[in-house]
Amino acid sequence: MNSISGGSDSREKKRVLIWEEDILVNGTSKANALDISEDGMYIVTESDLPSGTVLDMAFKIHDTPIEVKAMVQHSQPGVGMGVKFIELTHDQLVLIRKFVDRMKEIAAEKAERKVLLMDDDAQSRAAFKSRLSLEGYVVIEASNGVDTWKHLQELKPDLVIMDLWMEGMDGFKVLQLIQQDNALKGIPVIILSARALPVDIHRATALGAIHFLPKAATAPTSLAEKVRELFSSLI
Repeated sequence: MNSISGGSDSREKKRVLIWEEDILVNGTSKANALDISEDGMYIVTESDLPSGTVLDMAFKIHDTPIEVKAMVQHSQPGVGMGVKFIELTHDQLVLIRKFVDRMKEIAAEKAERKVLLMDDDAQSRAAFKSRLSLEGYVVIEASNGVDTWKHLQELKPDLVIMDLWMEGMDGFKVLQLIQQDNALKGIPVIILSARALPVDIHRATALGAIHFLPKAATAPTSLAEKVRELFSSLI
């Protein structure tokens, strides 16, 4: 079985961020990968191992198990460590390379996605914006219906996430205006509202909203997952 190592500069040229990927280290310790390249990865772990330590690592890419040895390059106690793969097989290298290339394509697609986030609660808006930004989306903020409508016309976002209840132009009016505008009515809208009465849900969906999420039960990570699912279904 032939083996091959990544090039010395591949970590910079073909590096991709991944999140919550479980890595088994030396058969017992679990760690999370923050990034991976065909040369190695950076893992989050509380272990403090000196440079040069050789590890047995096991993880999956697209449900395909990978077991490989890796050497610690540098370690930050309590934070994590960078490791370099040792003698990847040709099949392992190809699999990782394809995965990295695809994740870079997805990241580029995300970077081009504009999400208009309207919430009149500044603290709540900041929390949701922070999570969506971490996912790679361009987040446009609005605190009222008038600004939301202005941003819709000027920026034509790929997705609108908005509350319903606010002073002045409410979310129902914004939904109505979207449906009356041929250039905008194809933009998906997610309602994220503190009030989730059946009558509100029915009215919002009748006006074109594709999802209605109760704000109290929707964490920023849950909203980001819903956005990710939505964009994946549109590809």
